[in-house]
This record gives sequence, structure tokens and C-alpha cells, in this order.
Amino acid sequence: MQGLDSRRLTALVALVGAALSVWRTTGSGQDLNFDLITYHFYSGFSAFSDRAGLDYMAAGAAGYQSPLPYALLYFLDSAGVPPIVNAALHACLHALSLLFLFLLTKVLLRGTAAENSRAAWIGFWLLGAVAPIYWQLVGTSFADALTAALLLAALWLTAEALPAEDRPGSLRMLALGAGLAGLALAARVHNAIFAVALYSALLLVRFPDRRTYFRFVAVFAAASAAAWLVCFGPWAWRMLREFGSPVFPLFNALFRSPDYPGVNLHLVGFVPQNLGDLLLLPLRMATYQEWRFGEKPFADVRPALLVLSAAACLLALIYRKATGKAEAKEPSRARGLVLLFFLIGALLWLVTSANSRYGLALLLLAGPVCGVLLHRIVPLRYVLLIVGAAVLWQAWEQQRYFTQYRWASGPWSARYFDWETPAVLASEPAVYLGFGYKTASTLAPRVHPGSRHVALVAHYSIGLDHPGARRVRQVIDAPVGKIYGAFDYYYTQQSDPAAKSIKTYFAEHLRLWGLDFADAACSPVRLKPVAGAFRGGQPPQLILCELRGAAASDQEAMQVKYRQFEKTLAPLAAACPRILGGAVSIVRVHGQWQVTSFASAEYRLEFDDDGAFNLQLLRPPYSTIPLGKVAGGAIVLRRPGCL
Repeated sequence: MQGLDSRRLTALVALVGAALSVWRTTGSGQDLNFDLITYHFYSGFSAFSDRAGLDYMAAGAAGYQSPLPYALLYFLDSAGVPPIVNAALHACLHALSLLFLFLLTKVLLRGTAAENSRAAWIGFWLLGAVAPIYWQLVGTSFADALTAALLLAALWLTAEALPAEDRPGSLRMLALGAGLAGLALAARVHNAIFAVALYSALLLVRFPDRRTYFRFVAVFAAASAAAWLVCFGPWAWRMLREFGSPVFPLFNALFRSPDYPGVNLHLVGFVPQNLGDLLLLPLRMATYQEWRFGEKPFADVRPALLVLSAAACLLALIYRKATGKAEAKEPSRARGLVLLFFLIGALLWLVTSANSRYGLALLLLAGPVCGVLLHRIVPLRYVLLIVGAAVLWQAWEQQRYFTQYRWASGPWSARYFDWETPAVLASEPAVYLGFGYKTASTLAPRVHPGSRHVALVAHYSIGLDHPGARRVRQVIDAPVGKIYGAFDYYYTQQSDPAAKSIKTYFAEHLRLWGLDFADAACSPVRLKPVAGAFRGGQPPQLILCELRGAAASDQEAMQVKYRQFEKTLAPLAAACPRILGGAVSIVRVHGQWQVTSFASAEYRLEFDDDGAFNLQLLRPPYSTIPLGKVAGGAIVLRRPGCL
């Protein structure tokens, strides 16, 4: 009867988690997050259409990641499934994280005094399930929500597969868990740290004998590697064949593809810079400080509670050992594996990204881990009071700031990115050159499949003489049809008066590549109208302009100016490798050179023709900071040093 009740409770948890996830998704409106517009939708498209030889950087560097996590969204959309149904189905898949979180909660409580306490099961599970990052991501296009379910399932299967007192263990279950870990890694390269954490935890778990230990370790390694190879191998081969790197453009300092600068892309904007930052991070997570451990400001009290609980457990353990009262009973292998995974995974996450999205599986698991640690030092009835208070506080905060837990969203439409485009774009191939941090890659599935797409100006714009310029030149010099510039409409909404006209703002940058605006007027490209208002952002819009060849003299004059500016910038880049390390991209807009660095996507250097030299933060507080001036062909800093 107890097992039956447990299964019923597990089924109820699964249903409630799925229902709440779907309710949250449908009530939040159609997801229009930055990454969906920039590369998620295009990546899903590329799973069914080989774009590697046709396009170049159409969705930026991120557009070359494995399309596995985005294939379902694009497939359903192309089959005519309405986005509200598409998103609800994704929410159900994401809700599997909550189911496996509940199963892991029971594993963590196994062998403790609260092993059969349903109040502890529910309370500890709720402390994990209220993780605000989950409710921010559920039902969206972010791969982290999908792969978190794979990681938690892999952890649970691996834990349950271990030998116990009443059974020898299950190699089949272990192989399945390892396969899911390999799949999570194939779908999302950031999950490498969690695959390492799970394998490391398995290596550290004590087995009844050496033979069993080596058998389990070998099966896990083989199954995870095989799953990764099967799921990622075809995509890696495509990248290797086209670009000379299986993970293009990642880790290009190692693989040295000629089509991208030889740098490794760093995603360390949230990583604590020193011990003080590390110690204060859990407390800052509980506040509404922007850009603390995620792109959106939201408060999560649970990490602080977890760290305090761990510290109290450590002090209690030291006291017990000092007084000879240490417990002789060892934790079960399954519980030990889960705790080791959490500890190793948390350390690796903190030193590699500390981004809440990438750590979704950890932040969910933090709830039951915190509950178990509290139960080590406090009687269960008091633990449940503390956990209940934390859950209610977190739920109240999330309801109070409900709209903050989404990026941009809009009213539900008939399709994702249902652009109003002229019929000729679908019937004739053309070249589309994108301009904007939000790339124009969502046009690709809506225009002629033989068209070619290049993001000429984006987060990482390829320089005139940089690796990758050869591919841009090939697309421009041998067009498959007309050439269009696809410009982000919101360029025209800047305070700079020159930006009001796209033809004025980007004319000089086009001449660098031997292009100019045609005489025809540019056309707005908007999403088909829908009833309702957009929340937390604005709908994407493009300006489509036909381009023609520029006069050779204009191109030569612009290239001379470009190379002169490169020489001016070189001493600063050499003196400040941390700020301008690896490679830089230079974009020319009206009256200004804009410099971004492969070392960080969080800032831009702006050099005005009148001599002003400023730093523009591309994240909160989005401020403009004067740094110096350009005089006599040299950059003069207001203060010495690079800070």
C-alpha cells in the first residue's frame, strides 16, 4: 500500500507540475525572447535544411550550436501547429524536470528519519520547484529548460542504478541514465560541466567491490560517449566538413578554423571575480540587483538558505567529531551520488558561467538538498516550518513581480515570425545581409530556400580583413539574385539624429564591402497584425533595402579610412588585452566607429569623428562612460590603465 500511495503521489506531482507549467506558459503570452529572434528559430530551421554552405553567421556565432533543442519548435511551427499549442507542449516537456526533482527528493530522504514523511517529500520538492529561473524559462525556446529535464533524469536513473543492500544494481538503468547525460551534452555544450560532475560523482561513490566499481564506471563512460556521438556526431561532421572545426566557432583558439578568429568565446559575465564576490553571491541572489546571476532581475532566497544550512551542518559535524559523537552510519550510495553531483556541479558552474539559465538543474535541486541539510541539524517539524516560510516567500515574490519573469512576449499569433513579406521574396532567391544585434535570421525560413543570409553587423561583426571575410566576399561577389540589407528597425529609434535614416546611418559601412543603397525606397517588414499588446518588449521589425554595387573609388576611400582607424586602435588593443583581447570587430556608422570585442559582449567602444571616446555598456545600467579622446591619430585616455 505504501508503494502504491507513493506512485499515486508521484503521478499527482507530475500532473500538477505540468498543469502549472502550461498555465504559466499560456498566461504569459507568446515568447519573443532575444535569443529566439536571434538564433533559436533559425537553428531549428537548420536542423531540416543544410544552411552551412549557403549562409554565413546568419544567426551569429550562437547559430552554429546543435539544432537539437530547437528542432521540435520549428517542426511543429512548419506543420501549422499554433504557437500556443507548441509552447504548451514544450511546457509539458519542461515540467518533467519537476517530476524528476520529486523522485530525486525521495532519493535524498532515503535512509533518513524523514524517509516515509510525505510532508517532507512535498515540502522539500516545493522548495526546489519554486526556483524562479524555472518559471522564467518554462514554455520558452531556451534549451536550458529542456536539457535540465534530461540532466535530472540522468541523475535519478544513475542513482537508482547503484547497488544497494537489497539488490545488486542495474547496468541497464545506468546505461540509460548515462545516455541521457550524453544527449544533454549533445544538445547543449554548456552541459559538459554537469556530465563531468555526474561522472566524477560516480567515480567517488563507494562500491561493494572493485569489480562492480569498474563495471559501472566503464558502462557509464561508454553509454554517455555513445549517446553524445550519435546525437552530436552528424552535426559535428557537418561543421567539420564546411568549416574545419567540429564545434565551429567555439574553441577556435584550439581548432583554428580559417573562417573565424582564433579565439575562445567567453561567457563569464556573471562569474564571481574574487572571494568576496563569491561569498556575497548567495545573498545578492536574494535581492533585485540586475545582472547578478541572470539577464533578468529576480530574487531567489533559496541559495542563501542553502549556504547557511551547509555552514551550520559543517559546524555541527566538526563539533560531533571533536566530542566523539560523529554518526557512524554512512549515507546510501544513491544519496551520496546526488550530493556529490550537486557539490561538484555547483563548483564547476560557479567558475565557468554562474549564469542562472545554464544552472537550472542545480537551482531546482538546491531545494531538496537544502531541506536535507536542514534536517541534519533541526527536527523535522521545524525544518518544515522553515521550508514552508521560504516557499511562501518565494511564491509571493514571483506572483508580485510576475511579468519580470519573462523576456519580451506578445499576443498569440498563427505562427512564429509570421512576417508580412512581398511574394517575390518567396519565389526568387536573393542575398540578405543582416544588420542588428537581433539578427534577421528569422527571415530565412520565410523566403526562397535558395537565398543566402549573412549577419554583416551583429554582436560579433566580422572585420574587413579578418577570418570569415572571405565567405562574406563570396556571398556579395557572386549573388544568387538581388542583394538586400535587412536592418533592425530599432536602429532608427536611437537618440542619434543620423540613425533616423538607415541609408544615412550605414552608408559608409556598406561601402567598405563595395555596396551602396539602391535608389528604391526601403520597405518595412512587420509581423502580421494580431490582437493584443506586447509585454516586456517590442515586436521585432525589419527595414528591407535593396542594395547595389558602390563606386570603386568610394569603396577604396572607405577601406583606407578603416585601415587608418585600425592602426589608431592597435596600441590600445595591445595595452588592454583583457578588454580588447583576441580579436575586435569594427563597424562604421555615421560619424562614429563602433568597436566590440570577442572578449566580452557586454560593452562597446565608440569613437566619434569629433574626437570623443566613450564606452557604452550593453547591459544594465546601459550607461555611456567618457574614456578620453582621439587626437593627432592617437587615443588619449582620461586616466591611465585599462579599467
